[in-house]
Amino acid sequence: MLAGEKAASASPCERGFRVSRNARLRCRAEFQRVYEHGIRAGGRYLVVFALPRDEADAVGPRLGVTASKRVGNAVERNRCERRLRELFRTRTGSCGGFDVDVVINARRGLAVAPWPELEREYRHAVTQLRDRLSSR
Repeated sequence: MLAGEKAASASPCERGFRVSRNARLRCRAEFQRVYEHGIRAGGRYLVVFALPRDEADAVGPRLGVTASKRVGNAVERNRCERRLRELFRTRTGSCGGFDVDVVINARRGLAVAPWPELEREYRHAVTQLRDRLSSR
């Protein structure tokens, strides 16, 4: 590697992509509404909550991400949040066209989990949620 070059990262979340401001949950009340009235699906590394929106101006899903202190120190929590945002960003179409609010909670081990395993687990959780939402 030449001086000044960066090493290739193991996961695509290091590339600097962002979820737009309109596609994020921003206040505590929005998170609480999803927790209280939404449905959930989980796995070893993450738990996904979803709640359909009834707003007429709703365009696409919105995301909220949490990582508690149980996940690790601040560096590990931030890495978990970046990885979860990247999963959501690259798999937004997997929400099945529903206008939903999605909250993803990180679990211990997510920061060091292999990327393909995270993708598989996220895809499985979203498929479960999509099936439950379509049956409502």
